[in-house]
Amino acid sequence: MERALIVSAGLFGFGLLFCWLAFLSWRHRSDEPISLLEAGILKVTGEEPLPRTRLDRWLQGFQLVMMAIFGPLMALLGGYGLLSELGAL
Repeated sequence: MERALIVSAGLFGFGLLFCWLAFLSWRHRSDEPISLLEAGILKVTGEEPLPRTRLDRWLQGFQLVMMAIFGPLMALLGGYGLLSELGAL
């Protein structure tokens, strides 16, 4: 019972995280983000970031779609598991 509760809480938490990240990614999909590591390296070297390729844009869209699909699914499964383990269902 304890393990199922932890797994359900983890699924629920990661599902909510993926939903939030999908929402943020959808709002800022036209921006060209760079990672913190890349920004730090570029700051030290004084270079400009390379332009994004077509593959980069496709992968960004693919990640957005996957987060939008699996986020709510994981949140629903985790919520169902939490409620069933707590005896509410």
